Amino acid sequence: MMVRIGARWRIAGLLAAVLVIVALPYAVNRSSSDAALTTRDWVTHTAEIKANVYRADAILRGSEAAAYSLVAGAPPDQALEDRVAATRKLVPGLIAELRTMMADNPEQLTRLGGLEATANSRASLSEKALQQVKAGDHDGAFRTMEDLRVLFPIRQTVIDLLSEESALLEQRRGQAVDSATDNRTVLLIASLAQIALLAIVVVVSERQIAIRLKAESKASGAVHRSQLIVQAVREPIAMLDASLRTLLVNNAFAELYGFDTESDKNPPLNEIGEGAWSDTSLLQRLNDVVARDRELWDYELTQRTVDGIDRFVVINARRIEESDGDAPAVLLTVSDITARALVEQKVSELNRQLEGKVEQVSDVNRELEAFSYSVSHDLRAPLRHIAGFAGKLEAHLADRSDDRVKHYIDVISSSSRRMAQLIDDLLVFSRLGRGALRLQPVDMQSLVEEARALVETEARDRQIEWRIAPMPIVVGDENMLRTVWQNLLGNAVKYTGNRERAIIEVMLERTSAGDYEFTVRDNGAGFDMQYATKLFGVFQRLHRASEFPGNGIGLANVRRIIARHGGRTWAEGETDRGATFHFSLPVSDVPGAQTGDS
Repeated sequence: MMVRIGARWRIAGLLAAVLVIVALPYAVNRSSSDAALTTRDWVTHTAEIKANVYRADAILRGSEAAAYSLVAGAPPDQALEDRVAATRKLVPGLIAELRTMMADNPEQLTRLGGLEATANSRASLSEKALQQVKAGDHDGAFRTMEDLRVLFPIRQTVIDLLSEESALLEQRRGQAVDSATDNRTVLLIASLAQIALLAIVVVVSERQIAIRLKAESKASGAVHRSQLIVQAVREPIAMLDASLRTLLVNNAFAELYGFDTESDKNPPLNEIGEGAWSDTSLLQRLNDVVARDRELWDYELTQRTVDGIDRFVVINARRIEESDGDAPAVLLTVSDITARALVEQKVSELNRQLEGKVEQVSDVNRELEAFSYSVSHDLRAPLRHIAGFAGKLEAHLADRSDDRVKHYIDVISSSSRRMAQLIDDLLVFSRLGRGALRLQPVDMQSLVEEARALVETEARDRQIEWRIAPMPIVVGDENMLRTVWQNLLGNAVKYTGNRERAIIEVMLERTSAGDYEFTVRDNGAGFDMQYATKLFGVFQRLHRASEFPGNGIGLANVRRIIARHGGRTWAEGETDRGATFHFSLPVSDVPGAQTGDS
């Protein structure tokens, strides 16, 4: 076997030497040819670019000259007008062709963009001058042409374009020369390497004989050490022949199944361990391992071993090909997982109990939700009666009421309206937890712009600087996510009301888990972080209503909506230094679900 391996290595070495001797010079020559062709192509490419630039320059200058002729009093001539119009007709095509040819050079594209903008401006002014000539305003037409000449020169741009192309051509020619020099150097080195390689192949071939003899000696020792290792392993291991008779077992296997390695000579597997290996399905799978080369992975089985204990075991087996060409054997390992199985059973029971508790809590939450909704809904009618009768009482008393009575009636009316608003907010909060999500692709950029436009209408007299990053498309309930943005941006505008210049930022980041993290930051009133846990509670406020109006329900709605979408919400702030609100949404596979342009 070792002789065959050594022969194969020597043949492989010779083939490698031949391959290097033949292929390397060919590769170098091919590289030189390719470099020459590439240089020729770049020369042609540069010439075409220069030709188009010269042509565009000629058209622009011809158009300017024709316009000056008409402004100077030349009789109307269709040919002159056609030359003026050539800027609009011909230059865009040349610009487009140049843009394609310069696609690999951002700096040239920038210059080309400047040339295009200048050409468009010159065309517009030329057309304006012709209109002024036709209207009889020759002085105005002359001033327009002077503006064209002064404001939109093209000479320097054309020179820059041509100079850059010439510089690129010289650079590429230099690279081609360097490449040719490198190829010659590589060819020389390759020739020396070929000679060295041939010498190495000869030396290595001779050394293989000595190495082969030494390897055979080591292999014999390795076999002995392998047997010692197998016997020392605490996991039961057995080797079976094609008939599932034992060829070799280690000490752990013999102890577990009561196998006497001295007296028991190659018994069948199903006769070992007093029936521990009598499982028909397992024996069939082991036969498949031998006959069909199928591996057996993590086959779980309950066995009663010779100590009378029922054990949970995991069995793995795979076919092993003998090196001398004999029939294949099966390597079988047994892992005792009794302790783990008992723990898993206990964990399963605890999980079942936990699920029951979770279901109980869910039922209680649903009952509380239904109760809250019902109470809020049922309070509307008596509240309307209070407000209505207060109004009737005010109308009934009319002029007979004094200031104190009017004050009492006003307090009743305003309190009723306040209570009605709180009930409406509570009903909205309840519906957000009860209604079904209508999932669809949602453009967050559009929702942000919509919410921004809405809050700006309520703060027209304020100076607000918006910094909005590009937003992605996500999967969610569009109406609910619209509510999120309206609440967050509305709060940002409201709590920056005491700032002469409000700054509101809307940002986006991707978390390490791939989720979207949205952020709304302002430079407003801020809050004390020790009260941050109250921010998202129902009817929880950190500022007095006299300072900033509101009911304290908006952020609670935000948290509920984001939680229903599988995300989370949190906030950071500092008193009088602004606040930052974050919420995350999981990423879903949606066509176009990527960050858009702002």
